[in-house]
Amino acid sequence: MAVHGLLAVGAAGYWWQDAESGARLLRGDASGVREVALPQPPDGLTALAVHPADTGPGAVPHGQPGAEAHGHTATVPHGHATAVLYGYPGGDYGYLTEAGAPDRVLARRPALVRLPRVPAATGGPAGPGFVYTGFPPGARLEDPPVDGIRVAVHRAGERFAHDRPVPLGDAPDALVTLEPTADPDAVLVKSTAGGVTAHRLLRLAPGSGLPLVTELPAASSPRTRLVLGAHRWWRGEALGTPRAVLYALPPGETDPSAGEPVAFPDGAAPAWFWGTRQGVVVRAVVAGGTEALYRIDADSPEPRLVAGGAPGDSFPEVTAAPDADCALWLRVGRRPDGGTAGHVEQLLDGTTAPRTLRALPWPASAPRTTRFCAASDGHRLPVGLSGTAGPVLLLEHGGLTALANAPLERALEDLARAGRLTVARAVTRSLVPAHRVPSGGRGYDDLLHAARHLRERTGPDRPLFVLGHSMGAVGAARAVLLEPGLFDGWILRFPVTDLVGFPALGIGRYWTSLLGDPSRPEQRAALAALSPLHLPLPAGPLPPVLIQTGTHDTRADARHGRRLAERLRGRAAVTLSSYPVGHVERFCQPASSRAVAEVMAFVLDRAAVARAPEGASP
Repeated sequence: MAVHGLLAVGAAGYWWQDAESGARLLRGDASGVREVALPQPPDGLTALAVHPADTGPGAVPHGQPGAEAHGHTATVPHGHATAVLYGYPGGDYGYLTEAGAPDRVLARRPALVRLPRVPAATGGPAGPGFVYTGFPPGARLEDPPVDGIRVAVHRAGERFAHDRPVPLGDAPDALVTLEPTADPDAVLVKSTAGGVTAHRLLRLAPGSGLPLVTELPAASSPRTRLVLGAHRWWRGEALGTPRAVLYALPPGETDPSAGEPVAFPDGAAPAWFWGTRQGVVVRAVVAGGTEALYRIDADSPEPRLVAGGAPGDSFPEVTAAPDADCALWLRVGRRPDGGTAGHVEQLLDGTTAPRTLRALPWPASAPRTTRFCAASDGHRLPVGLSGTAGPVLLLEHGGLTALANAPLERALEDLARAGRLTVARAVTRSLVPAHRVPSGGRGYDDLLHAARHLRERTGPDRPLFVLGHSMGAVGAARAVLLEPGLFDGWILRFPVTDLVGFPALGIGRYWTSLLGDPSRPEQRAALAALSPLHLPLPAGPLPPVLIQTGTHDTRADARHGRRLAERLRGRAAVTLSSYPVGHVERFCQPASSRAVAEVMAFVLDRAAVARAPEGASP
């Protein structure tokens, strides 16, 4: 049972939950939990996210207690600032449609923040509306990606043609996202390019509705976060690392040097945080890798534990908003019998403890251990193992971690629990820019060292496979091309394979600061030495390979996978598959289910061909 897309609105929480019929939207408030009925989507598209107008706790439908048990639903109210984002699940774009209105606009990398007061572009009164990212009306879903992302302001009830584009100045406008603030007239705009994240506060001028943009301190690292909560700014740096620090800035101050560090208990490092009207909710990693949630209220700088802290607790989904009165999260924890349980929980501002909105069945975790191996430069490389039997599948996810492969991760864990597969996850350094890597291969060879370690421990009798997603495909393909005899098969999902020609493929033009610039000869040489499409092919045969691409993938252009498949034909048994999905998959998408099933069948079928008597567990 998957829960995703958490949203805090006022004193209510919304979340998507997968069912056999697809994803459904639930609302939890003082009256309980009930399903929200959505408007009919455009033909061929699926609801990806909803931004409802909060109507307060409200009465249970028909005044009956326990309405959810009776199958009652709440309808998204027409006439309020409610928007539903439609598109291809897992894609980076879709239609943005207002409930009860026929207007629609194409949005790639969609981001949207609801505002209660937006002056009309035609001179009418102010009313609810949105600030959103996207492209002008008239574009089609079939159009190829183009440069830039526009930010626009839209007033509910007007045609999208009356939207007001927001100029962001000379700073890069790639990878734009929007976040709400506690100010009903302002939105935080973030854009990342060249390794720098620019922060701007977009405020609508009263009366005219003209957007006013104020520059805020930029962040030099993607692990830096700036959030408004309890009418002050909070800045986190090096989040998710042992060096993480959270600063509380004085009210009205945005200069990071004016902030005071928040003292967390020993061993607790902030990983991410969210603002509410009265404070900040912080997800932290504590000793042993356990996760916990802390709250910091405006009247006290001392973090208070509100959830977690027990061994095995984790919080895969958390949300809060500075214009909301609550935080919402999914807690997954161990039961006394060793099993696991999931709970959707809500913490209202002004309360001391969260309340459970819903308990969910949750699959038990597969047995996990961590081994360490040495890379070529002596780096201690951790390899996490789920399961103890069957063939071994070594994973590398690249820049988006396991979140991009959530449906696949669940299927792999099911096989590990059943004793049919051992899943190995290597924490590599493959995203180190190629032109900064000594000898051209340090981080990208980490996966090869992990594979050698697994082969040594499992022996020659257990089949070994490697799977790379996105940038993780560079390390996976490189390992096979350098040492094909280690592997019985390899899988590349939505891969990046061309580290020389990537600026001409889709949004690759924005990656040169991360990977290197092939227009510069010294960097081009380093990229060519790492690129699976340009590495010399070994003299002997290669193990069978499965390459999957997404027709709606705007991050890793499908031409990366197609070009490598063409190059490998005649040297390996190549299966090239294309699915109508994007770079990030969703549970409710049938095409994603088919893609995951193909991976499972490839591994198990090839393992059956290569299988010999099983050796010892790693």
